Amino acid sequence: MPLQDPKSIVVRGALQDVSIQYRNAAYIADLVFPLIDNVYAKAQVAKYVKGSWFRDEAEPRAPGAAARVGHFNVTTQNLDPINYAYATEVTDEERTQASIPGNLPIQPDIDAQEFIADKLDMKREIRCAAILHATSWSAQSAGGVDADGLWGTATAANDTFLADFVTARDTILANTGLLPNSLLLNWTAWSKLQMSPALLNLMNPVGLSANALVTIPTLAALVGVKNIVIASAIKNTAQENQADSAFTGTNIWGSSAADKGIGFIYYRPDRPGLKQASAGYQYRVMNPTSGTGRLITTWRDDARHADMYDCNEECDIAAVCLDAGYLFKDTATT
Repeated sequence: MPLQDPKSIVVRGALQDVSIQYRNAAYIADLVFPLIDNVYAKAQVAKYVKGSWFRDEAEPRAPGAAARVGHFNVTTQNLDPINYAYATEVTDEERTQASIPGNLPIQPDIDAQEFIADKLDMKREIRCAAILHATSWSAQSAGGVDADGLWGTATAANDTFLADFVTARDTILANTGLLPNSLLLNWTAWSKLQMSPALLNLMNPVGLSANALVTIPTLAALVGVKNIVIASAIKNTAQENQADSAFTGTNIWGSSAADKGIGFIYYRPDRPGLKQASAGYQYRVMNPTSGTGRLITTWRDDARHADMYDCNEECDIAAVCLDAGYLFKDTATT
């Protein structure tokens, strides 16, 4: 007698070319505070004092007279890198099961190295965001100027984004001689600005399709910056449970757990170098073993029948030109 349901004898196999994973698509810390690799563990960075370079001191010189003599000063800022590390394990059993045809297409050793490297990437993102919010940019209070939730508001006449941007731009220019070339928006701020009636009216005053949104290139052209950086990375703030199912996603660059939107107008160089201004920098020590800024090591734990993987880097993150940035908070809501 044939089986009523032939499918009942089918054994499910694992797809070998498809798997599912959640992780942050991008970290943008290096686009806010540029990363400088291969620094010494204890070092200093030279900083030219600003005032002398903007003072009008050249004078007419009479024949045979000496020219007026002036001077400039250089200070230093200490670099104090901190070593961050994270480790995980790959057991012999896990590696054996992964090698059996038809089992889940897990790559234990590759996955382990990607996992620990991502932890360090996330930590630098979190550290940069924390410094951004803790700094008094352009002599304003730490945490930023309150935008009262008026960026991208539904009533175009009440939208203060452009006016606030102009205030920040002109303040930075007046204090540094530099026009800011970058705008950082976290996702909460950007998602609201994309639908800003005030911005959309400026970009197309004749008429708009129903699906029109503000785009990064059009916004960059409108406010005159080279770089617009969207910060969308999140972190899980829920306490770990046994099933590893607890999840509370929080925007890393938000000013608080409520995340009401932030905008940071700032100057950064295309490449770090001599005599450059930058709102902030990341300084990473070259590891003598790897010859790079990051080292992954592995060792055998015979008692546990496992190989351990450890990833570490030594990095200092600092706001270095406080007058080259201007921070707004509560841009989307109050």
